[in-house]
Amino acid sequence: MADHGAKDSLIRRRVVGGTIANYAGQIVSLGTGFFLTPFVLHHLGQTQYGLWILVGSVVAYGSLLDLGIWGALVKYVAEFRARGENEQTRRLIATALWVYVLLGLAVIAASALIAPIFPVMFNVPESERATGSWLVMIMGISIGLSIPCSAQAAVLRGLQRYDLVNVIASLGILSSAIATVAVLQFGGDVLGMALVSIPITIFVQIPAIVFVRIVAPDLRFGYGRPSLKMVRSVVGFSASLFMQQISARLQTKTDEIVIGGFLPISAVAPYAVARRLSDVAELLTDQFTKVLLPLVSQLDAESDSGRVREVYLAGSRIALGVSLPIAAVLLLLGRQLLNAWVGEGYADYDYLLVILTVATVAGSSQGPGATVLQATARHRPIAIVALVSSVANLVLSLILVRPFGLIGVAIGTLLPVSLESLGFVLPFAMRQLRVSPGELLRRVILPASLPVVPMTAALYVLRAAFALDSLFAVGLAAVAASAVYAAAYLSMPAAAPEQRLARALTSDGFARVKLLTSRRSYGLAVRPGTADVAAGDSRRRA
Repeated sequence: MADHGAKDSLIRRRVVGGTIANYAGQIVSLGTGFFLTPFVLHHLGQTQYGLWILVGSVVAYGSLLDLGIWGALVKYVAEFRARGENEQTRRLIATALWVYVLLGLAVIAASALIAPIFPVMFNVPESERATGSWLVMIMGISIGLSIPCSAQAAVLRGLQRYDLVNVIASLGILSSAIATVAVLQFGGDVLGMALVSIPITIFVQIPAIVFVRIVAPDLRFGYGRPSLKMVRSVVGFSASLFMQQISARLQTKTDEIVIGGFLPISAVAPYAVARRLSDVAELLTDQFTKVLLPLVSQLDAESDSGRVREVYLAGSRIALGVSLPIAAVLLLLGRQLLNAWVGEGYADYDYLLVILTVATVAGSSQGPGATVLQATARHRPIAIVALVSSVANLVLSLILVRPFGLIGVAIGTLLPVSLESLGFVLPFAMRQLRVSPGELLRRVILPASLPVVPMTAALYVLRAAFALDSLFAVGLAAVAASAVYAAAYLSMPAAAPEQRLARALTSDGFARVKLLTSRRSYGLAVRPGTADVAAGDSRRRA
């Protein structure tokens, strides 16, 4: 029993620690993007901003040449380290690096071929055609470099060092944001914005390599001798991941390409703004599900199917508990948020935000199930259905864009995603993990959904009582309503693990604040580790 409790405690610490680190990194990313978007939009104008989004959507397909190896690297690093197979881990990393270099060069070559014909393929104005071609080339070089540079982050995730991964990511995001502001302030344009991304991509690899050497010096991260056998193993696992990546890319980047092909380039901007807001729920949910991949891979390597099942149930409940309150805020305060964020002209596109938010919640709510099945190598059917869904998304968008415009493209996204997530991924995960409908309803759906009722009431009251005409006012209303949701969620019997965690974190926080206050007030010398010991005592008491 003691070992059982110790292992559960270790799992909780890893999940909580990883999730907190991921959220900290994502807050930096979302916050930077949130404040940078209106700045860039107003400096570039709607047409050049639309060109920036369109080229980015096209060139982003180059990252598909990762071939799903990133996910395989995370999984196998976690498994090999759990078994103590360090030599296998080193061979895996060396093999992945060599393959990544070849794939990166392929992306750069493909960009050079596409660049001259890009303006002809889309409705690029005559005055922006040269800019569009150069933008494709520069962004292609950046993507080509980023593919081999992603190996360090994958290894750190496999080692479950999410804190270091997010330090690196935050460093890159902040550096890019500062460089973007500087370029635009000094009169630069989209080409300058693209150019500064290349040295930043290279620069952030320095701390990444240092972190890997500090955390696991025995891995000797570098271009060692590759293994053809390892290539076959990695590619065999990553083939399904590659299909999922293709489907994800089609779902997230195709809409802008369809709009750029059939509507004016300026129409890309409002759609991209609505999508960026609707993606918040998925981005925040994804920070939690990312932690599950190496954890479940380790549990599966230990044949601990009971804990894998529990991770699925708890993970699904938390994912729904994260995405639903965000969706409620976007659905009820979307118009006010768009108006305060990017201007009154974009508030009229709040209908896009509604449609895309519903699609996002449908997809993100099934993220834990897809991740658990991926970690246990049972994800091939999901990958096939995801690919079919993404093709359906493309076909529907092409059919609906001419008669219905932007709303047709949004509906073309909503229908396939909802059918894929709720019609296949959910029942398939339940069947594979032996979860009954009653158990899912009792332990996942009701605990996460019922708190939306008082939260919605609170949002209606706040919207009617106050003039939500600034970002501060909208943010304050969102925080207040989310607090109502959190209180109701934690009162649910099924959320008992989250209740214990909340009490432990609160107790831990008070213990640390008390120690810091005592030290400052009385000048007491606190030995290193005292705060951690006290915090650990408080957690045990909780």
